[in-house]
Amino acid sequence: MLTAASRVLPVSSVVAPIEQVFARAVFVPANVQRDYQWRTVHCLTLLNDIDRTFLVSSFAPPQLASASDDKAEADPDAILAEDGQTDVAPSAEPLDHYMLGAIVLCPERGRYAIYDGLQRLTTLTILICVLRDLTDDPDIAARLDALVRVAEGPVRITLHGRDTTLSTQIQPRGESTKRRRITPTTDMGQRIRFAAQAFREKLKPWSTTRRDAFARFLLEQVFIDVQEAKDGRLARQMFVTTNTRGRSLDSIDLFKGQLSDIALNDETALRIVGHWNGLRATLGDRLTEFLHCVDAIERCAPQNSDCLNALSDHLAATRGPERIEAYVAGLAERAADYNALIDLLSKPPSDGLSADIWRLQFFRWFQWKPLALYWFSDYRRAQAARGPGAARRVEAARRRFAALHRRCMGLLLAGFSAADRETILFRAVAQAKVGHNPLSSVGALSFKDVQFSRVHDALRLPLTDIETRSTVVRWLESMLHGEVPPQYVRDCTVEHVLPRRPAANSEWITSFENIDDRYFACHTLGNLVALDKVRNEKLRNATFADKLPVLAAAAADFKLLADITPKSEWTAATIAARTQKIAETATTLLDLPLSTV
Repeated sequence: MLTAASRVLPVSSVVAPIEQVFARAVFVPANVQRDYQWRTVHCLTLLNDIDRTFLVSSFAPPQLASASDDKAEADPDAILAEDGQTDVAPSAEPLDHYMLGAIVLCPERGRYAIYDGLQRLTTLTILICVLRDLTDDPDIAARLDALVRVAEGPVRITLHGRDTTLSTQIQPRGESTKRRRITPTTDMGQRIRFAAQAFREKLKPWSTTRRDAFARFLLEQVFIDVQEAKDGRLARQMFVTTNTRGRSLDSIDLFKGQLSDIALNDETALRIVGHWNGLRATLGDRLTEFLHCVDAIERCAPQNSDCLNALSDHLAATRGPERIEAYVAGLAERAADYNALIDLLSKPPSDGLSADIWRLQFFRWFQWKPLALYWFSDYRRAQAARGPGAARRVEAARRRFAALHRRCMGLLLAGFSAADRETILFRAVAQAKVGHNPLSSVGALSFKDVQFSRVHDALRLPLTDIETRSTVVRWLESMLHGEVPPQYVRDCTVEHVLPRRPAANSEWITSFENIDDRYFACHTLGNLVALDKVRNEKLRNATFADKLPVLAAAAADFKLLADITPKSEWTAATIAARTQKIAETATTLLDLPLSTV
């Protein structure tokens, strides 16, 4: 039998905490590496995974808030969860370590070339910078900064290419938490900025105690398997073997296996596989998102790359071998509900209920879908039932969906991060499962005074985020068409009457001389209208005189154009007055309830 002492191996491996790994050297990408590719979803998945382990570790402050003290009003139209259950996820065993996986390095001229792991190390660098710039603890800040920069020397990690977003806007102390108006010149720079923004939104609402405890956990308890190759040829071979050989088992396949493992015997496991194959046939590409909805309904817990593993543990504890087959078989009905719900997002609406569901497509998030599926399943069961109770539940569905897209718009305008929206909407699911009303003034979907003020301000200030701007304009246009909006509203584009980039020496520059005032006016609601793509592309940077007849003619199709007439003029005062008018209309349409708790 060979032993480690038999020969000198060309690869060494050591498992070490992040603080030791980053402190050992300066890192550069190997030539085989791509540029930075991770998007916001990948970054937040990494952070959520680490945070999940942190929350059950001895590092987590004991006073972290619990959502157990739910004060929502009872919902008379609610039904309890399947099996009459009001389960909560079983508490996890303390786990004081998080293993990030392996990276492949090779020493090159006093530095380490990264052959595998550049995406993770870059993302960790951005996270470390944000934590460093948010903390008030000088010792923690110094420890974190030491992982970003060598004392009196270069930064720890540099990237390929000429983009300097990481080196100038993230790594210098104090830079990662700044908000910038100028867009990076490359896609990679944009991805780096988005990653920092996502981390800021996630971490900033945390208490100082929690954030600093998480930073210490990250430094000391998050481990990396560092594999160091002696030369570049071997490192390249390791990179190719790791990334191109075979097909990894995805989380869906693993979850199927875990469900089978819960079964009483092989015969039950075989039947579970049969039910599972039926789900695949019913849902196709929708299976993954459906299972995340199921997990959110079951556990009401944050979604991350490990959530299906957590769901299997939850089902083993709450259903057990005796009931797991019935549970999996019952998913077929919910899968049919999910297909019907998603189909309504793309079909032209035919009545008020389908229109309110159709409007949810404007919010390109996952977080509203579990609550929508839970309510929609109740609606479908009520449709199939008879009697006064069923009729009451059908009417309740109309009220719920009429409120849901309005509350989603409120969450967007109030500036809640994706993590906060998840917390709020999943808490609403938890309330609905136990018969409480999340839409009441004490429910999860009510708005505190400060949050309502943020909505009020957002409607009157520039909408600089492209997705937010598009969502607000399309939603408003759909609401102005009444109960059943036309399908073409879904595909309308946003026209800036005062152009975003007016031509030099044009009348727009003359009329709006101050660049800051012009920027403010350009992106406020008063300057925005909905328009079809063809006419929008024709207008571009045209003068107002040239735009006016096109906009006036389009007013028959787009309601936001109703106040633009042949007598209109377009000045800063016009835009300000129109902004105020639209904001007041939007506030009325939103009908957001103020919280009484």
